[in-house]
Parts: sequence; C-alpha cells; structure tokens
Amino acid sequence: MAIKKTSVKLESFNVQITYKAVKYLRLKVTKDGLVLVSAPFFTSKQSIVNLVEKNRAWISGTLAKIQIPSDEIRFLGQAYKLKFDKNINYVSVEQGKIIAPNQKELDKFMLQKAKEIFEKYIKFYSPKINKPINHVSIKKMTTRWGSCNSKKGYINLNLNLIQKDERFIEYVVLHELTHLIYPHHQNSFYEFIQSLMPDYKSIEKL
Repeated sequence: MAIKKTSVKLESFNVQITYKAVKYLRLKVTKDGLVLVSAPFFTSKQSIVNLVEKNRAWISGTLAKIQIPSDEIRFLGQAYKLKFDKNINYVSVEQGKIIAPNQKELDKFMLQKAKEIFEKYIKFYSPKINKPINHVSIKKMTTRWGSCNSKKGYINLNLNLIQKDERFIEYVVLHELTHLIYPHHQNSFYEFIQSLMPDYKSIEKL
C-alpha cells in the first residue's frame, strides 16, 4: 500500500501525518518546528488526536525552545526580552522586558506568580465543583499541563503554564478540577466544562 500524507490542525498544532507500514503511532517535533506523526494504515483520526492531546505540553515546550531566542522568555502568553542585572534584588516586568538579578530569583518569581494565578482560579471554581481538594502541587512536567487524582483529591499543575495566556491557565485549572467529578473525558466531562466556560474550545487552542 502506498504511503499517504496529510496535514491537519490538532490542538492548535499543524500536524503532518504520514500513513505507512509501521506498527505503532510515532510522534516527533523536528528541529525546524514541524510536528510529525507516523501512523499505521487505517489508524483512526481519534487515535491521532488522542496522541497529540496526551503530548500537548511536551509539543508546546519543544516548539517554544525552537522558536524563542535564548534572550527571550514567555510570561502569560507574551514574549519578553530577558535581562539579568546583578545590581538589583527584585524581578521587574516592564515594556516588553523582564529584568532579574539572576536565574534563581527569576525562577522564584515565576513560581510565586503561578501560585497566585492557580490559587485565584481554584478559589473561584471550587464552590462550583463542590468536591474536596486535599492537595495542590506545582511542578515542571514534560508531557501534560496538569493531572488529577480524583480519589485522593490531589491536583498537579505544570509550572510551565506561567508561559501561557492566563485564559488558558484558567481552562487547565477548571479541566483538572472537573476531573474530581468526572474522572474521564466522556461527553459529560466536557458538557460540565462548557457550562462554566462556554468558549473553552477556543481557549484550549491558545
């Protein structure tokens, strides 16, 4: 059977799909910033969508490293010029620039801002979820924006979310909190999200 190639937009990424004689789905991001999927013949589109969804955070992180110069940094969806100045003892965000005394202080600043934003949306949506939230952890993750253990009431959020638009951060927080009620991705899960965030489909593409 002849190799077949197609290109589709999935999860805000332009994905080039090649159907060929392979046994398993394979995903990679090239050094030129191309998102490539190799798929066995007759693989369903949903299987490819699931693969991209599962690896969305990793794809975004990899593309960001390729596309953003080393002297730039993303913060809340915007690109800023990054400058280190050892003569200051605080982090400043101003007119397209972020100035920090060193990397350690910059990391502390980003963590604190992430905590503030996460806590704001957890506080906002918690009464609507009406389920116990026993623990929230913030850490760098490579393959997902967040996760939820619905039995324990644990929420994990990716520190790298601080690079994304705040509306996207809000969506991820709501997404993970919703798993406390619906520990799956069936229609009822997305219907509940839509009841609280009617435009979530456009937001998750930010």
